[in-house]
Amino acid sequence: MKKKNVTQTDLLLEIGCEELPAGYIPPATEQLRSSIEAGLKDARIGFGKIVSYATPVRLIVLAEGISARQESQREKISGPSKAAAFDKDGRPTQVCLGFLRSKDARIEDIKIEDTPKGEYLFIERAMESLPAKKVLADMLPKLIGSLRFPKVMKWESGGVRFARPVRSIVALLGSEVIPFRFGTLQSSNLSRLPRYESAGMGPVKINSANDYFLKMKKYGVEADGDKRRASIETMLKNAAKAEGASEDFNAALLETVSYLSESPSGFTGRFSKDYLDLPVEVLESSMAKNQKIFLLKDNKGKALPVFAGVLNGKRKDISGIRGTFEAILNAKLKDSMFFLKEDLKTKLEDRIDLLKGVVFQAKLGTMHDRVGRIRELSRFIADTLKVPDDEKKKIEMAALLCKADLVTLMVKEFPDLQGIVGREYARRTGEDKEVAKAIYEHYLPKGPNDPLPSGNIPCILAIADKVDAIAGFYSIGMLPTGSEDPYGIRRASLGLLKILSEKKYPLSLDALLDKAADLYGDKVACDRKLVKSQILAFMRERLKNILLDKKYKDDIIDSVLSPGIGSFDRLGKKLEDLSSISQAKYFLEAAKVVERISNILKGAKDFRREDAKVRAELFREQLENELWDIYGKQKEKIEDRIEAGDYAGATKLYAEAFSGPIHLFFEKVTVNADDQALRLNRLSLLRAIQAVYADKAADLSKIRLL
Repeated sequence: MKKKNVTQTDLLLEIGCEELPAGYIPPATEQLRSSIEAGLKDARIGFGKIVSYATPVRLIVLAEGISARQESQREKISGPSKAAAFDKDGRPTQVCLGFLRSKDARIEDIKIEDTPKGEYLFIERAMESLPAKKVLADMLPKLIGSLRFPKVMKWESGGVRFARPVRSIVALLGSEVIPFRFGTLQSSNLSRLPRYESAGMGPVKINSANDYFLKMKKYGVEADGDKRRASIETMLKNAAKAEGASEDFNAALLETVSYLSESPSGFTGRFSKDYLDLPVEVLESSMAKNQKIFLLKDNKGKALPVFAGVLNGKRKDISGIRGTFEAILNAKLKDSMFFLKEDLKTKLEDRIDLLKGVVFQAKLGTMHDRVGRIRELSRFIADTLKVPDDEKKKIEMAALLCKADLVTLMVKEFPDLQGIVGREYARRTGEDKEVAKAIYEHYLPKGPNDPLPSGNIPCILAIADKVDAIAGFYSIGMLPTGSEDPYGIRRASLGLLKILSEKKYPLSLDALLDKAADLYGDKVACDRKLVKSQILAFMRERLKNILLDKKYKDDIIDSVLSPGIGSFDRLGKKLEDLSSISQAKYFLEAAKVVERISNILKGAKDFRREDAKVRAELFREQLENELWDIYGKQKEKIEDRIEAGDYAGATKLYAEAFSGPIHLFFEKVTVNADDQALRLNRLSLLRAIQAVYADKAADLSKIRLL
């Protein structure tokens, strides 16, 4: 919204509360900023730049250049019809007078306008322009109360709810307090000191927005989360340099820690070298989960017996704090070492039967059932890909062991380490290194930036794992929605498609889903055909996004996916071939043939493609015989090129065979003849010509022709 040439000042809002969970803060900060912006626009109050900040105990918005009053605006109020408002002598009726009273208007204010419904009364007048302070006093408490959090609580007699108890609200327009109540709490110009300055977080007077940030700086509060994160990262790098460690830190933990302090200061501590036998991931997970501290590692990723932590506010002497952190960490790692020793007493293979007691999903059976299905799917994929026998044996073993770590003490303590623990235990108990790698990598990719599994064995296992989950949850109606995906089906689908499209395996989703459905058997009752079509439609949209990211043109993608996704080795070849010839004359000619046929078939309401059958004895025109003869001579040649994966060659052959004849046919022959049998036969002829290419290679009617 543009600033007006009127008096302007700044709006400052600070919601002071008890410590918010770190994950709540970034979304709440953006909500607050966008809500203020929307509210000011709706209220016709001019403003300039709006920024939001946050600390664990403060949500802050600064809106610059707030206009002193609402912008002037006229409103148009509709009234009754002229017929109802005036009698036959032109005198106002009670309907008219009632309308005027309700709007505090006079008869002179009335205007009559023609509308599609006839003549109606209108009143047009200037809307009241209120002071911004008054408007904000009404807006802000509603806005604060509308903020959404994963969980909220009620803590005072006013009945308001918030993520944590609200202790103060600073609301200033320039130097003036914007007066309002939020529950029983009154807005004011009193903020709170940081806890490291005052245990009770005593009051500090704020005179203006500028004064607020100066005082926050004076007391060491860094309101800007990005600056706090950068400061913490610098502290960690300095600590790493001092210990000769790498600068590789847990990025997710860094984000969390940046919202755990207002004035971060760093320190380092040490733990017993006895615990370096624990897997690095266990050390990192324990530190992140229990104490929000960072493990230092050498340049090869090996753990050092050193950690770095972040405190809120600077301390003169942190020896006591360091000692407490070290004592707690050693105690936690002692527990983890116990889990490790106990777990290694039992090989992963000997844990398989224990999976019978772990429910995968109530309607889909146990994890033991799931492992059985994954093994069968892995065998099916391995056979399809014709992998060597030695690889098949490793795939079998990896499939058998892939979920065994779910019943270990370590994974029960650290559920996020499933797969990682399985890999480490497999290594330590003498399993083949590729089997161990597959146990971890079959979960990949977990997110959009994750790497893919690194070889055939983990890729095959990952495909089987994801197909089983997708087919199972779809078959019981557990479909992902726009905002909800509790079973990770969207993530599994994207991971599956990325593996298949990157590796270009000669595998088709149709065959994989059919096999998965067979393995579920009678365990789930569903319409298999419908479920499969739902999955393929869902997959097609996700696959298109993946291919767009690879810079393929959207109309090329649509044309290739239209006949069905097919096998992924052919999909990749089609995309590459058709993209390379998309400007060639013969490509455009082939596209025009398919487009013209598609358009006429779409308009034929009584024509069913599945019933199409060409009957040569019904031909009446010489051009029909000639076109059918060309089809008979060229069909096998085009199909052979397609089968051989020569899509450029097939496209050229198709264009050369049909471009001229099909256009001549449309010019000389009336396809939509009055005789139904004749019309349907001509449509069947066109459908046969369309199908020989569009159903097997690409539906070029999707191509945007210039």
